[in-house]
Amino acid sequence: MTFNSNQCSANCAFCPQGRESKGSDELLSRVNWPVFKLKEFLTKFSYLSPSKRFKRLCLQTLNYPNNVQDVIEIISKVREKSDIPISIAIPPITRKNLKEIKNLGVERIGIALDASTPEIFENIKGKGVNGPYTWDSHFKALKDALNIFSEGFVTTHLIVGLGESAKDILSLIYNLKNLRIKVGLFAFTSIKGTKLELHSPPDLLYFRKIQLGRYLILEENKNLNDFIFNSKNEVVKFDINKRDLERLITQTDAFLTSGCPGCNRPYYTSRPTGPIYNYPRKLNEMEKKEIFNTLLEYIK
Repeated sequence: MTFNSNQCSANCAFCPQGRESKGSDELLSRVNWPVFKLKEFLTKFSYLSPSKRFKRLCLQTLNYPNNVQDVIEIISKVREKSDIPISIAIPPITRKNLKEIKNLGVERIGIALDASTPEIFENIKGKGVNGPYTWDSHFKALKDALNIFSEGFVTTHLIVGLGESAKDILSLIYNLKNLRIKVGLFAFTSIKGTKLELHSPPDLLYFRKIQLGRYLILEENKNLNDFIFNSKNEVVKFDINKRDLERLITQTDAFLTSGCPGCNRPYYTSRPTGPIYNYPRKLNEMEKKEIFNTLLEYIK
């Protein structure tokens, strides 16, 4: 993660890096990011033993003046040492900057919407928290990135549990699929010192339904007509049978961390003691059975 002593110039309500956050400036969600000098990192990175080498390097970028220049410096120096695939998570930037980082060797880019509706977005990332972002500018940035990085290499992330309904988030996922933008899911995690520190994490059943719906939309070509919603816009039925559900649990990554290839982010939004929202590895038999029993009544 890039570093700035003045924290991020954005002010997202859930983020300890936010401009007005009183949380630890070493945190992003539950992950601790201690400060290292770039030279020290590059030295250690260059001499990793084969058994400890990473499959991918992901650069998380705060919003502050000259953040793109920092990104360019980091990527350029990494590229001198390695041809490892590089992903970057970054706030909206210009098309010129997008082309520049693409030409330096960045394979994938993520621009996080986080919120599932324009109203929630305004309240947690935009005017409601004196933040710099707008829903429309984020979508424009995603479309610009898609034009430059091409289909399959642009991702956005959505936080489940910010007050959206299941229909809200699944509708957005369907629209993003039609735009050819990949979607990763996080469960909301409250962090001390942020504006949302007292906000509760999502119910695990709700998150499982969204995971299942996301996978069915993105990978099984389902649409909103394949889901039945009640008057509160909760999913009460998925148009799949027991055999389908068992296959999705045992043979796919529907309930694993969703993101770039090789990404697992263990415990990014889950405590090691549980509940585990995104599994960072293949499910064991007990976990498969638990998910199956949890979702059984919601299939036809």
